[in-house]
Amino acid sequence: MLRTTLAGLRAHKVRLVLTAVAVMIGVGFLAGTLVYGDTARAAFFDDLARAARNVDASAGPAWVPFGEQSSGFSESSRRLGLEDLDAVRGLPQVARADGRMAERLSMLDPHGRLIANFGKVGWAVSTPGEPSLSMFDVAGGRLPQRDGEIAIDASTARAYGFRDGDAVRVIGADGREVALTLVGSFDLGANKRFAGLSVAALTPGDMRTVAGAYGYAEVVATARPGVREDALAAALRERLGPRARVLGGERLREVYATAAAKYVNGFLVVLFAFGLVALAVSVFVIANTFAILVAQRVRELALLRCVGASRRQLFGSVVLEALVVGLVASLGGLAASVAIGWVLLVGRDALGKSVRVDHLVVSPATVLAGLLAGTLCTVLASLLPARTASRVPPMAALSAAPLEAAVPGHRRPRLRAAWILAGGGVLLVAGGTRAPGFLGLPVVFLGAIGLFAAAVAAGPFVIGPLTAWVGWLPARVLGAPARLAVQEARRNPKRVAATTGALTVGLALMSLFAVLLATTRAQSERELDENFAVDYVVTGGFVFNERTPAVPGPVLDALRGRPELAAVAAARAHQAEVRGRPTEAWSMEPGALDTVLRPEVMRGSVAGFGPGTVALKGSLADAVGAGVGARITLGGRPLRVIAVYDDAPSTGEILLDWSDYAAVFGAGGPDSVLVKAAEGVPPETARAAVDGAVREQPRLQVSSQAEWRAKVTESLDRQLLVFSALLGMSIVIALAGIANTLALSVLERTRETALLRALGLSRGQLRAMLVLEAVFMAVIGAVAGIGLGVLAGSAAAFGLIGQYGHGHPVVPVGRLASYALLATAAAALAALLPATASARATVRGQRRRRSTPAGARTCTNGRPGPRGGGV
Repeated sequence: MLRTTLAGLRAHKVRLVLTAVAVMIGVGFLAGTLVYGDTARAAFFDDLARAARNVDASAGPAWVPFGEQSSGFSESSRRLGLEDLDAVRGLPQVARADGRMAERLSMLDPHGRLIANFGKVGWAVSTPGEPSLSMFDVAGGRLPQRDGEIAIDASTARAYGFRDGDAVRVIGADGREVALTLVGSFDLGANKRFAGLSVAALTPGDMRTVAGAYGYAEVVATARPGVREDALAAALRERLGPRARVLGGERLREVYATAAAKYVNGFLVVLFAFGLVALAVSVFVIANTFAILVAQRVRELALLRCVGASRRQLFGSVVLEALVVGLVASLGGLAASVAIGWVLLVGRDALGKSVRVDHLVVSPATVLAGLLAGTLCTVLASLLPARTASRVPPMAALSAAPLEAAVPGHRRPRLRAAWILAGGGVLLVAGGTRAPGFLGLPVVFLGAIGLFAAAVAAGPFVIGPLTAWVGWLPARVLGAPARLAVQEARRNPKRVAATTGALTVGLALMSLFAVLLATTRAQSERELDENFAVDYVVTGGFVFNERTPAVPGPVLDALRGRPELAAVAAARAHQAEVRGRPTEAWSMEPGALDTVLRPEVMRGSVAGFGPGTVALKGSLADAVGAGVGARITLGGRPLRVIAVYDDAPSTGEILLDWSDYAAVFGAGGPDSVLVKAAEGVPPETARAAVDGAVREQPRLQVSSQAEWRAKVTESLDRQLLVFSALLGMSIVIALAGIANTLALSVLERTRETALLRALGLSRGQLRAMLVLEAVFMAVIGAVAGIGLGVLAGSAAAFGLIGQYGHGHPVVPVGRLASYALLATAAAALAALLPATASARATVRGQRRRRSTPAGARTCTNGRPGPRGGGV
């Protein structure tokens, strides 16, 4: 049997290749995600650990939680003394040491505006005294060598158009502007230490005179050869005493990598989940393929039974074939995984910020996982078809009945399994929609898988009526080929259901996530529109060691005088405490609530809003148990709650009257101005009007709600594109399954095609019949899969909407229609080649083909026999 099985594989090379394609794609995508994850993790670790390169020990102020935060440098005034660097350099365990100064520094862009991120200005760091202990790499030009020179991080240089030789203005510690000459830029990598803020490198002299540094934020050292990191760290602790917190180099690198490692691992989990989805769909394809192969090889298997093969030998033959195919295809999938991992990396680089990758990382664990997953899944997928093969009766070789009729069916168990899976899936989906927020998504997803499996199990019982319905109109318009395609599909429901099953599952998963992502985008846009009923927010900038300045009155007047702007309102915000809960109080000037700035009221009304009344955000009201009509105290002032709101033009949770705010927090100017553009005014025109009004105040910042909303929408679009691309792998696998099963079906149906040709069917009609049969299968699979995906996705979307927003699920009809068209066109193309090959064969040639089992030969008496002897 071993020789027979191997000979069968050699004799049916096309069948072997077609079966292996599904395994290769699934293993390639799974291993490709692992390759991508290993590479991205290594690259992120290397980039984040750049500040700890060649560092064996690091010391920082003991009272600063350095080492517990990825940002590292603290805004605390605590610093190590200048003498501490000399003390570290004097240790016998130290080969090299350097001190790193780091202070806040306000930098202005070429137009004189303050460069800030999230309301904070950037950092100034000292140039390295030891090049090997530098925190960064030079990206262009050089580092400052004398006072009056500056280098800035490459990201800031690109964003604001700085070039070498430009004058870069900064605001020194004394509040005066200082012009420095730009001599170069540097690359910080993906270092989270500076949280995306601008970074300037200054000479130690300028660090003292301009940035106000008087000590070191960090002292780093490299050990002498033969000295271990823990010994060096212990020596630093002993020399510096309790005023310093010392970390070893490995621990320091671990701290720097933590933030990025969490991101990479989280994204890897998502990617790995998609890989498992792809592999799960490929298991459907493999199982279907083996089921079809067994059904089409009934006479071959029956002949083997006739010549003495036992049931156990037939079972082992099919499993062995699956083992060989799985192993060979898994090796091919591993080779493809390198290309897939590279494509994912390139796609990530094209769609957003990323870490530079010099080479792919292929770990032994990835290779082992790919081989085991592909081989085991192929073997497991073959077990049921192998059991079916072992039950083929020997007399089936002489039967003229359809091939499938020779194999006992499993109607009742299959129906019971379909009902059980469907019932369990419905219960899980219903339960998942009631779970809070994202916690219900896994439950809904699991229920959706149950529904998909139920559809596959019930396929043979519903595929006939569905095919008749889909082919009703084509049968009347296209004539005999369409009618024959319908009859062929109805005559072999198991084969048709097996072919459409993988496509149904793939499209269902695609549709589920498409509905979820489209709903998420729509909800985010709705929340943005409701949370910020303004287009621009003018705020005071942050300068280290100085309070956030208020927006001057002339700026407010200038904004109100611009015809391009429809509404301008002053606002204030301050930290507060309500019934022991920290929160933020905010207020808008009188009359602002009568404009578009009115918050979205959930309960009560703001019609009577005035002194002595407040409105609470729903989250705060629930947390402190203060509903409409309740009384709270803020700053010793009794207030009555008249409304509870959800969305508002501020993140504050307690809305005060303008006079009450002044009484509680003191009088003062507004710290922000909310601006709404006039109807029909283009965003660039409105932005120019706002910029013109604040041009004389370089420390003021203008945040664009329109631009932010566009960025969020773009980000969601990118996510949709990335995840659609990943899920598209499932469609590729499903289409490969259709191509496999269609090709196998056409190549093995020689008697049927010969009979049809003998009865007068032309080559063109035969080709059209086979292609139409494939199109009917694709249409059924697309409708069923998209329908199931939309139902499951809508259920998950309802759960999210009920927890985080309001509205209804969004069904991306255009995207789903494109999925259906893609599947239909791909199925037609997949069937075209084997259909053409079948149509070209002559009737006489087809009649001469024998159903001789692989590895068998014809004996002298004319009957088939095994290799090595006659019967």
